[in-house]
Amino acid sequence: MRIDQLATGVVMFLTAVVSGAQQGEQTRPFYECGLYPEWSEFTAKQGADDIRAGMELAKVRLAKIRELKPEEANYENVFAAFESAPREMERVGGYLGTMASTMDSEELRRVQEKLLPEMTLFNASITSDEKLWGVIKSAASAPWVNQLSPEKKRYVQQVVDMFRDSGADLNAEQKARLAQILSELSTLTHKFDKNVLDATNSWQWVVSDPAQLAGMTEEWMQRAQSDAQKAGYGTPEEPKWLITLQEPSAREVIRCCDVEATRKKCWEALSSVGCKAPYDNAGIVARVMELRKEMAELLGFRTFADLTLAHRMAKNGQKAMNFVDDMMRKVKPAFDGEVTQLLDFISENKGNKTDKLNPWDTAYYMRKLAKERFSFDTELLRPYQECNHVLKGMFAIFEKLYSIRIEEQPVRYAGQDTPVSQDAVPVWHPEVRAFAVRDADSGVHLGSFFMDLFPRSTKRGGAWVQPLDYGEPATEERPHTPHLAVLVGNLSPATEGKPALFSHYDVETVFHEFGHMMHCMLGNTELRSHCGTSVTWDFVELPSQMNENWTWEPESVRTFATHYQTGECIPDDYLQKMQKMRFFFPAYEDMNQLCIAKLDMEMHTHYAEKFRGKELDAATRELLAPWKAPYSCETPSIMRTLTHCISGGYAAGYYSYKWSEVLAADVFTRFQKEGILNTDVGADYREQILSKGDSKPAEELYRNFMGRDPNPDALLQKQGLMQ
Repeated sequence: MRIDQLATGVVMFLTAVVSGAQQGEQTRPFYECGLYPEWSEFTAKQGADDIRAGMELAKVRLAKIRELKPEEANYENVFAAFESAPREMERVGGYLGTMASTMDSEELRRVQEKLLPEMTLFNASITSDEKLWGVIKSAASAPWVNQLSPEKKRYVQQVVDMFRDSGADLNAEQKARLAQILSELSTLTHKFDKNVLDATNSWQWVVSDPAQLAGMTEEWMQRAQSDAQKAGYGTPEEPKWLITLQEPSAREVIRCCDVEATRKKCWEALSSVGCKAPYDNAGIVARVMELRKEMAELLGFRTFADLTLAHRMAKNGQKAMNFVDDMMRKVKPAFDGEVTQLLDFISENKGNKTDKLNPWDTAYYMRKLAKERFSFDTELLRPYQECNHVLKGMFAIFEKLYSIRIEEQPVRYAGQDTPVSQDAVPVWHPEVRAFAVRDADSGVHLGSFFMDLFPRSTKRGGAWVQPLDYGEPATEERPHTPHLAVLVGNLSPATEGKPALFSHYDVETVFHEFGHMMHCMLGNTELRSHCGTSVTWDFVELPSQMNENWTWEPESVRTFATHYQTGECIPDDYLQKMQKMRFFFPAYEDMNQLCIAKLDMEMHTHYAEKFRGKELDAATRELLAPWKAPYSCETPSIMRTLTHCISGGYAAGYYSYKWSEVLAADVFTRFQKEGILNTDVGADYREQILSKGDSKPAEELYRNFMGRDPNPDALLQKQGLMQ
């Protein structure tokens, strides 16, 4: 049973920890699909049926553990049985989660709303079961535990910690209240997600006059015109252009459009998400924070941050807060200097002195300043960053480093009108691709993954990797069975007459997520619960953050950056200018991310003192005023839309992005010293970090690869903000 999913007591639809299997003669496609899911056979109703059947079967499985006598208990019938109980249902949870985030529908939403309370109560019943807890606690203290392998002993302690942190030692009244809290939280966080998606989809702007879009790239204009025609607006002879809040539409306008009124309108639309009825999330945020505070105190912790971080690298909320505050202090002088430079540049361009930033101007003038300072526009990189070239080059880099092969698989999908091979992999949309990963030396099939890279109205925003199923661990007789995961993004799509040409941010995004994917695919642990991205939350971003480095180094960039029409390799002067631009205004970007981490940590540590009874936006501005650039107007709190910290796994954990970025900057120094494509270093990184998952403490894995503890200033040194 996945420890990290129950440790905080927050149970979500996408990571439900329940179990199920075939019952009687009824067909259950969610359980019986083999390695590759038959997506066309999946329905929301079938998923709900399979989850409910799984809950009943899980009760039977857990009852077998509950009835064990102390002298009968051993690792296999207690801890191995507990770990394997949710196997089938973890699959269903992953499949349904992928459907909900890439194929949103009213039917899926209705099923979610009905299932969430049931699933929450079920999960709460596991750790509130006194008899089950008694067996586990007794077994954990038995002499035979000392004879177990280090990984199994680690798992035993993790199970014990999970039960205690989830309220196993509470009295009956306290357990009942905890179950109520968890049920309400699951409903609230689902509503939060729904509000963000619905508010995002509720706004669009059809532009008839191209003068309003002056400065937009040809690719963007073609895409917006195509989107408008698909939505029933305009014709090839009399075109119109559609702007939406789905990536990268409106944000590209704010970054590139020369018309301030157009930028402002798009910024106001983006800023309204989660702010206005019927999608206002402020009340949900307030209630979530109150419930998390109550839950933490009920479980014996001072704050929700302390509860969440008890078994992470940071250990407690104060240490994480100190990390964020320390970085903010170190970055602040450079941040102030960058803000002054930007204000001076805006004043010069507008012809009048300004001491405040319009939030719709910031990205635009920052891009313009970079273009002027370096005589280079990053849009020039797009022709050299065609989607297929980027993927092929990215695969080649990590095939070499990790001694693997990545092979694209033929796919099939519902409604396909072209012949397909018998071994085609089923996918949920024509744009989805499938790949298999094999060990280059042994040929063993390590895992497979799906890629769904482009925006649709049925997809939630952002980019992520979702493990769908970790394979059975290796035995003396056979290697581990293949893993399965999905990589989802919202990158720049193809336009009429042109393939998908990525911005450099798109390239960084796909490399970042592929770092997570390698963590999933190369996992090789004794226990499934420790595989891949099952690591502590403030270590999980290390592989992804580090992967971004290969999008900047000339040696690796040449692997994927070739002109989509001529095949010409990216010019050397482009590479040189990229290097110079890499850390343009680094303090500004650092501070923006640190402000989110600060807000997240303060809300989960000092909510009563700093937020209770106050308007969310005003309280956020008051908290972050010393660290933010001076703006010309009030801006809404990012917590209104921050799914990471409300419905995702980053509650009291957003600091881990910067924490992991520090680790990644430090780890990459070894590649820089010994060779960024050095196969010996790559093999060591695969062995010591990627393959080990959570089988050892993160600190130990780090020391095993680097030979020392982390350098806390590695990131700032890399950015040129510290010597």
